[in-house]
Amino acid sequence: MKQLKIVLFFLIVCINNTNAQDYPVISDMVTDNAYIFSNNEAQLLRDKLTAFEARTTHEIVVLTIPDLDGENIEYYAYSVFNQEGNNFGKVDVDNGILILIAVNDKKVRIEVGDGLEPIITDAFASRVIRHRITPLFKQGRFFEGIDDATSELIKLIDDPIYANEFSNFINKEAVSTNDKSTDGVHFITKLIVSSFLLFVFFWITMYAYYRLVIKQSFKTFKLKKLYNTHKTKFLMYAAIALLIIDSFYVFFLKLFFGILITGFLSIFVFIGYFVLLKLAFTRAILIFKSLFTGQLGVVIYLFYIPATVFLFVAGFIFGSMPIVMGFFFLLDIVFNKNINSVMANVDFIYVLGSFIFVIILFHFIAIYFAIYQIKGEYNKSFGFAFFKRDAKLSATLNPGSARGYSSSGASSYSSSSYSSSRSSSSSSSYSGGGGRSSGGGASGSW
Repeated sequence: MKQLKIVLFFLIVCINNTNAQDYPVISDMVTDNAYIFSNNEAQLLRDKLTAFEARTTHEIVVLTIPDLDGENIEYYAYSVFNQEGNNFGKVDVDNGILILIAVNDKKVRIEVGDGLEPIITDAFASRVIRHRITPLFKQGRFFEGIDDATSELIKLIDDPIYANEFSNFINKEAVSTNDKSTDGVHFITKLIVSSFLLFVFFWITMYAYYRLVIKQSFKTFKLKKLYNTHKTKFLMYAAIALLIIDSFYVFFLKLFFGILITGFLSIFVFIGYFVLLKLAFTRAILIFKSLFTGQLGVVIYLFYIPATVFLFVAGFIFGSMPIVMGFFFLLDIVFNKNINSVMANVDFIYVLGSFIFVIILFHFIAIYFAIYQIKGEYNKSFGFAFFKRDAKLSATLNPGSARGYSSSGASSYSSSSYSSSRSSSSSSSYSGGGGRSSGGGASGSW
């Protein structure tokens, strides 16, 4: 029970930290909720963006907010873009762009609709932020920064030749950055980190070798004895390994953090699968055994369902969420996949249906083992009752409140918009077009 209380505490903490927040419904090309533009500046932006939409149907919308309220700017921008009533861009064309500025957090995001991603790539959006927005925002010149950024985006969309030149410049910049990447970290720093990684991977390898290959206790391993016996080979192999790690420094660093994160998430997998689910199955099997042998009435059984279902749900979520997080981590870090884009293609109904199926499957597994145990016990036979409740069963399932229960009584249970905007003329109002974004774009800070 003590383990269960600890697990439930962590579960409540996790739930409390997933508070959903309301996102603005945009009704204007420029929604200045952070009040960083003067009325004249906001109107100039509206006129430019409204004229661009009238000429091309492409929509560039600017939204400023005081802060993100602790949320990730990528997810905030993605949620605003795809919120019902917004959907910047036209239906099935998805030719909208959202520029989000969180003033107090000093963060900015250019969220690009699916239809414009071939033109305004993540690299393009990132460079617009770094070269057009950030320098001016650092000086407090918010209007100039957004004005320059929107002009650059309009030029990239309108002029294929300019977009091609812009792309070539970014490619040269990327090549230049890659050429200097080996010098990005001082060789002494790389040597120290590589030595540390060698130390970590050496002990992990030796532990795996002793436990999995020769199947001996790791306590029998003596490093000093190994060094004294094979001094030359030991130093030679260590030097080769250090050279390999130093040469593939980024890969081994990612591998180390991957192992570190996996180890941390494994704690939650253990709690979910080996504590909560084990407790849920033990409880469910005992309840079904009592139900099928007549020690627990069908009516009384209904009162035991919520706690059992809760344990199954909590155990499955606690154990599965770290695995899902690890999967997304691999997509983002290893395969460079945009998580928002992946999530946009996931149908919630199928996820919910699969989740319910798993919980039902757990109950059928518990029923199978209950029947199996009844058949294996010579003093047990199948029976049936409506209201009966065995005192021993109550004492087992509710050890803290077992006193005073009779074998047949009844039991009782107790349990303890953010959408303001500065309006302007009706000609620059925005009513939502139906476009969507899968998370493309770039973010920055100043």
